[in-house]
Amino acid sequence: MEKASLLQKVNNLPKRPGVYIYKNEEGKIIYIGKAKSLKDRVKSYFLLDIPAGSKTAALVRQIRDLEFLEVENEFDALILEAELIRNHRPKYNIQLKDDKSALYIVIRNESVALKGEKIKLPKVITQRETDLINGDISFGPYVDGKVAQLMVRYLRRMYPYRDCSVAKFQKYEKLNQPCLYGHLGLCSAPCVGKVSVEEYRKDIKKISELLKGKSRKVLNSLNREMQKYAKEQNYEEAAKKRDVIKRIEYVAKSFRDPGEYIDNPYLVEDMISDSLDELVTNIPGLNKIPGRIECYDISNTSGKEGTGSMVVATNGRIDKSQCRKFRIRFKQSPDDFEMMREVLQRRFKKDWPAPDLLVVDGGKGQVSAARDVLRSLGLENICLIGLAKRFETIVLSDFSEILLERSNPGLQLLQRLRDEAHRFAKNYHIKLRLKKFTEK
Repeated sequence: MEKASLLQKVNNLPKRPGVYIYKNEEGKIIYIGKAKSLKDRVKSYFLLDIPAGSKTAALVRQIRDLEFLEVENEFDALILEAELIRNHRPKYNIQLKDDKSALYIVIRNESVALKGEKIKLPKVITQRETDLINGDISFGPYVDGKVAQLMVRYLRRMYPYRDCSVAKFQKYEKLNQPCLYGHLGLCSAPCVGKVSVEEYRKDIKKISELLKGKSRKVLNSLNREMQKYAKEQNYEEAAKKRDVIKRIEYVAKSFRDPGEYIDNPYLVEDMISDSLDELVTNIPGLNKIPGRIECYDISNTSGKEGTGSMVVATNGRIDKSQCRKFRIRFKQSPDDFEMMREVLQRRFKKDWPAPDLLVVDGGKGQVSAARDVLRSLGLENICLIGLAKRFETIVLSDFSEILLERSNPGLQLLQRLRDEAHRFAKNYHIKLRLKKFTEK
């Protein structure tokens, strides 16, 4: 492929998470990388002033073609990159890391003494390829060591685990008190019986499933456990399971088996199409695929420094160039409904494209406020819904309600928009509060 054609291909890449694959003149894969934004990351290779004698320059000189696989989120990109590197072992993935071998995330089963009995107890560590031993369950390689370290930190917040040596384990077992990690909640401290061996092994199994991309299986299991504890009125344990569910959903959104992306390079496009189709199927009054969806949220503290946000999805994708933030002007007491009215009135004074679907974060109160604004402006033709957090209920403009399965792609799209709108409004609110505080 000529350089001009290659650069044109780069310019057409999406600004989305994914994995990019460089090939040489013979069509052989020479480098695989991950990106938060495919277009920005790949473009940087051809725009940066790279030292002529560097390994990166040698790589760029050999690039004749590129392919990419778009994914849902950065975590999926991490897992997919590792799987592809494992399969293809590209030359420059090794050379560009100064000849250091890549890191693996490893589950290693060790013999330890617990209460005088020898048992097998797994731990989670990172290891280079040369340090792997028989019996290790390994995930990777992660050529960027920081990625592997980041993933194990995330996993540890969900499922605390041991990473200590056998000698350290025996030391604290004899002392009958946990180490610092045990006190901090980063290890579940099986050495002193804070968790049973059986429960600890179950948690390690869930870590393994997450690293294999099986988050849905883990979440389903956690939901069953949470419901079981709730029925038994063991609300403390139910709350713990709920918190783990939230962490997994927040950090990973949805781990996917990398094979899904490899088998279907258009997986993300197919999922977006499914999401939009589900919205049309389930929301009365939405008579066509929504090209533009706007989602609104309000953030304030006792009415002070109130902010609003508008997050836009164009053809099912969040379009950051279209998102807007609002500083509440006319209300300085806690009234989310009136603040919502203000934001929408100001929005529809702007010469911006009209939405096909308007979503407000909240229930009947927020929907009522939005409906009043649309009616006053003669915009009743815009389909309006609310998304109430407690049960993720969709509230229609006539206040009737729709409850979809949590796995419904349409609902998941609305949740992503709502969560982004909430984050956007809250960050702006915090910024205004800090600014006011520093001015005192």
